[in-house]
Amino acid sequence: MNKDDNNNNNNNNNNIGIIRVAGVPEHFNEPWKIGLEENLFKKQGIDIEWYSVKEGTGAMINKLKSNEVDVIVALTEGLINDIANGSDIRLIGTYVQSPLVWSVSTAPNSIYNSIEDLKGEIFGISRYQSGSHLMSCVLANQYGWKQSDIQFIVKHNFENLRKSVNDNTITAFIWEYFMQKPYYDKGEIRPIGQIITPWPCFMIASRKNFIYQHSNDLNNMLIALENACLLFRNNSLDSIKRISINYGLTEQDAKEWFDKVVIIPTNTISESTIETTLDALKTADLINNENNKFDPIEFIERTFSKLTVDIKSMRLYNKPELLITLRNNLRVAGISKGSMSYIDLLPFDQNHYYGTQVLDIAVNELQLNQHDKDSNWIIQTGSNLGGCARYLAGKYHLQVLAVELQHDLSQTASELTDRCNLSDLVHHITGNFLNVAEHLQQNFYNAIVSWITILHFNQQERIRLMNQSYRLLKQNGFFYLEDFIRIGNINNEESQILEHDIYCKYLPTIDEYKSLLIQGKFQIIKIVDLSDDWRIFTSERLEKFRQNKDDLLKIHGEDIYNRLEYFYASVSKLFMGKNVGGVRIIAKK
Repeated sequence: MNKDDNNNNNNNNNNIGIIRVAGVPEHFNEPWKIGLEENLFKKQGIDIEWYSVKEGTGAMINKLKSNEVDVIVALTEGLINDIANGSDIRLIGTYVQSPLVWSVSTAPNSIYNSIEDLKGEIFGISRYQSGSHLMSCVLANQYGWKQSDIQFIVKHNFENLRKSVNDNTITAFIWEYFMQKPYYDKGEIRPIGQIITPWPCFMIASRKNFIYQHSNDLNNMLIALENACLLFRNNSLDSIKRISINYGLTEQDAKEWFDKVVIIPTNTISESTIETTLDALKTADLINNENNKFDPIEFIERTFSKLTVDIKSMRLYNKPELLITLRNNLRVAGISKGSMSYIDLLPFDQNHYYGTQVLDIAVNELQLNQHDKDSNWIIQTGSNLGGCARYLAGKYHLQVLAVELQHDLSQTASELTDRCNLSDLVHHITGNFLNVAEHLQQNFYNAIVSWITILHFNQQERIRLMNQSYRLLKQNGFFYLEDFIRIGNINNEESQILEHDIYCKYLPTIDEYKSLLIQGKFQIIKIVDLSDDWRIFTSERLEKFRQNKDDLLKIHGEDIYNRLEYFYASVSKLFMGKNVGGVRIIAKK
């Protein structure tokens, strides 16, 4: 164990709580160092002893269990795996909210040029149950491969993995992108793709007894850590420079990492983080008892931590159906790699109702094809896999800022846009629009458009959405939405579908939607009730899906077919009940 010399505890004051914390010596843990340098922990009555453990999550878990440390900052998947297999460790909070970006690497002179080329090949891993192992399994799953389609050789560490792709012992390996970047620059290894964890990448954990006995100290630790993260974020130039110096990155690469990472320590943990990670662990056959039904509450210390629900709990998003079906469909269509046209993707990337037909309506209604294309910028909120954005750019040459909350969808959307040679027109941003909007230029955009996305916002969030949108739009700019509305009294079954399968906790009537827009200073131009159209669409979608069952089972397998069929049936049931409908609203600044 390498304890940082400058962080030795010389304070013998018995009133100060001492917490021994372990983490990897990587850029994610710079806020801890800042907190120690600035005495932020001592100001909260806590003395932190920091231990750098370069061996990673597995080694830290062992040190926690053997009482060598009290708290660890470790990869989410490693912690959840250990708890699922019966340990007394518990999650006490989320540390890095953003996912980890893993890069797939091979030798510079390798014949392999895309992830699609790697099916059936040998992946190097540091050890079984490591991040490099699990993410290789997640990669296979997202690409629609069987787990038997990849093989593994243990190489113990990053250095050996780099050597092994060059001596052809292994075909490829997966490691965190920014740790690999200096070696890409040297030409030692070559990237051929990326995969993003479908969960926040770092959690904070401890033993159950320690959490129970030291909850006040742990709470003060999180307060100090939050203050350290604020310093890290607010002093961006200094933080970027120290990351560059300490981890061998160029300042440009350090800035790229800094701009994407979200480090906000909190004692809240989303249910979907636990559920999505468990699903990946089961897929990789890393959990001993596959039949065990886990309750997310079992993974936290409930006297200290809180569980929350987010969009990843939605039936369509809590497993990677969209990614798997997309990859399978592209493979069957013969366009799984290489350049292609946005037109080639149209059968597979239009996940809203009535496809490109409603996109053409939006362009005509908002007169988006009557402006100089270089000055005609629009924002799409909830851009999903980017299908709408690519169509608007490809057909109408619009500049589209595509904002998507879910990192895995946004990353795949960006990859598809690159392959369609539309990156000069479509710009993908990952994040919550309410947060992203704070950094965008006001009075700049011609239109803000949304197809079946605002239903995920609660009432207060919708008020913020309208205010942010009004601020960003040019004078006479348009706000265009298609969304769910409430027509009648929602019964209990419909309420369950809305909340749990669709992640919709607030459903306004048309009049309430109008009031919301007017409150946001918008002038309403047009309202179209789409309820009958959507009732027909969702019913026909379900019927067509069931009619194609045999073909769909061959392409996607029984599990994905059943989950999608359940989702389509639930949505159809909503509209058939005639208490839920749809609306198109066009408003103007």
